Amino acid sequence: MISRARALDLALVAMISVAWGLNWPAVKIMLSQIPPWTMRSISFAATAAVLFAVARWRGESLAVPRAERGPLVAAALLNIAGFNILATFGQLNMATSGAAIIAYTMPAWGTLLAIPLLGERPGRLQWLGLLCGLAGLGVLLGPDLARLGALPLGPAFMLGAALSWALGSMVLKRTRWTIGSAAVNGWQFALSLPLTLPIALALEPAPTLALEPRVAVALAYHLLISMAGGYLLWFAILKRMSVAQATVSSLVVPVIGVSGAILLLGETPPLRTYVALALIVGAVLLVVLVGNRRVPAATKPLAEPVPDPQRAS
Repeated sequence: MISRARALDLALVAMISVAWGLNWPAVKIMLSQIPPWTMRSISFAATAAVLFAVARWRGESLAVPRAERGPLVAAALLNIAGFNILATFGQLNMATSGAAIIAYTMPAWGTLLAIPLLGERPGRLQWLGLLCGLAGLGVLLGPDLARLGALPLGPAFMLGAALSWALGSMVLKRTRWTIGSAAVNGWQFALSLPLTLPIALALEPAPTLALEPRVAVALAYHLLISMAGGYLLWFAILKRMSVAQATVSSLVVPVIGVSGAILLLGETPPLRTYVALALIVGAVLLVVLVGNRRVPAATKPLAEPVPDPQRAS
């Protein structure tokens, strides 16, 4: 029987997998009617407003201490702006299923970068979980691998997005945040807005208010569930797990993303999807259900220390 703390870890992984997995077809639907820079500007502005409202409701201060401003800007540029902008243009240049899969090479970068940057030392079962998960992604991509060379721009954008996300997670993990999670995430979105809004205003037509029903639903899901809810969940997951555990656990997301693309975008499910699902779920269990070892010079916790060794919230 697993502990209550591990059960909560699995529940968090399941929730973020659904929140972010279904976001891939949602973004593809949104891009059918909303230009990319405009879409990201709306997303960043609305999500920042929602998260700031959540922060105030929780009683969190929005004032950022001077020592945390640099890491906050770096996290915003890498974790929010870099990943989301690159992923948007990746989806415009390749199939949604392939884009989701390439984005989730992030666990490989996250696990490897955490060794020199955070002093994490993944155990053998976690390395096995990483290999198992990446094998699942390879199975899922399958025949599409042969076609990536025909459209190199899309994969290049997605690999850049994966690396940006991995580096952003390093910044979040190694910083001792004294402000609350909603404030941290709200500021990341707010700081990302100036990168997209001027381009949207200069290069793209004003978005129509007469959105198709499915585009309106996709936009609402994207803003409230995927962006606001998803990044709060990711912050909580990074607080409870090592980067190796958190990133490999996120490998469930592309399985749901591909499945969502099949159901919502009309693709036919191939057999390899189910093989990949088994491999990736196995990777998650290997990573989440075992602990990780640290080097003696442990890194700083993500937020204030929690007395319980299992860090149950």
